[in-house]
Amino acid sequence: MDKAVSILGRQPALGLAELESLYGAEVVSVVAPGVTGLALDAPEVNFARLGGSTRLATVLGEVSSTDFKHVEKSLISFVKSTAFALPDEGKFHLGLSAYGFTITPAKLNALGLTLKKVIRKRHNGSVRLVPNNAAELSTAQVYHNHLANDQGAELLLIKTTGEKTIIARTVAVQDIDSYTLRDRGRPQRDARVGMLPPKLAQIIVNMATASHRPLSEITVLDPFCGTGVLLQEALLMGCRAYGTDLEPRMIAYSTANLDWLSKTYGLQPERYKLSQGDATSHEWNLADDQTEASGRTHTANRRQPAYTVACETYLGRPFTEAPARAVLEQTVSEVNTIVKKFLANIHPQLAPGTRLCLAVPAWYTGANWSEATSQKQSADRRLPPVTAFRRLPLLEQLGSLGFKRINFQHAPQEQLIYYREGQLVGRELVTLTRE
Repeated sequence: MDKAVSILGRQPALGLAELESLYGAEVVSVVAPGVTGLALDAPEVNFARLGGSTRLATVLGEVSSTDFKHVEKSLISFVKSTAFALPDEGKFHLGLSAYGFTITPAKLNALGLTLKKVIRKRHNGSVRLVPNNAAELSTAQVYHNHLANDQGAELLLIKTTGEKTIIARTVAVQDIDSYTLRDRGRPQRDARVGMLPPKLAQIIVNMATASHRPLSEITVLDPFCGTGVLLQEALLMGCRAYGTDLEPRMIAYSTANLDWLSKTYGLQPERYKLSQGDATSHEWNLADDQTEASGRTHTANRRQPAYTVACETYLGRPFTEAPARAVLEQTVSEVNTIVKKFLANIHPQLAPGTRLCLAVPAWYTGANWSEATSQKQSADRRLPPVTAFRRLPLLEQLGSLGFKRINFQHAPQEQLIYYREGQLVGRELVTLTRE
């Protein structure tokens, strides 16, 4: 039985690939749509660094039935027992979320009121039920009602693919306020360079750093650093960061943003380095930088910090409306050439086995979007099929460039496109190793 579960974000495949990168395919399992089982105790999961999981919960037990009446009885019995921990006093908040069940919010609220009465008999204080507007509470409801701390509880009822029900208790939830600060509170932002969301930046860094080394020994290189969002998230994880960009303005923006980050979160400024450079021709002198960053003199038998590459490449010209086919193909060709030159340039500078995660553009064209019966559809229904995107041709030529694309057991490649409805350009996450 899994020891913990994570509730995945809007595009579950991205969260699955992230978890598989960090903890291995053998630790991760899909127990229900949007829910991942983990063969780890919750404290072993570094939840704060995850961008693709909205909540983490400890598994309390399993019911050998998916009949909701049976599940209700089991949950009530559990809440009556001392195994369901309660604070000694103070106001207690209770919430319920059901995954995989066809159940109305009214029925969940009725169950919640029953549980509230049970808890009041055991608890020296008031109890407030967070009302359900849907079968699942939102991340904001869990966060703002403090359901993941000692003064609250969100109980999860998860109907598994194996016709069993997992009962779990949320122990961590994404810090919405921190994400907002890291996104909108930075002094320098520029919509023209893509506005990379911090959660997506976390996923990219995690898919790149997947390593057993301590994070403090890893330097994340971003050759297209823009305003520094990827570097920011790498630093918050405890990595060192090295960013370059073709435009001096972007280096100035990154400098301002990382200086702000250091002051806001108490980080050491010497843990990051920025310089101007064209990713298609720049020499990063990685071996020298590793020695300098470590503050030690290089010797053959001394372990040096490892480099990994995490970046959002050039996305091409911004479009405010769907471009003509000829314009789109010209843009695809331009971006393909730049990314191909970048990979050719960085390949000899990286040690064999170095891991990279690139976010490259995938242009939504709508092609075959309506042909649901003739095309293989994504398991993630919030993502159009891969045939609806114009992807970079070089993705079929990675071997000739000296790179191998990593395949994930739980997340097919065609689902690793970050996309929001109405966008013209999505981002395909491509995880590689240098051969």
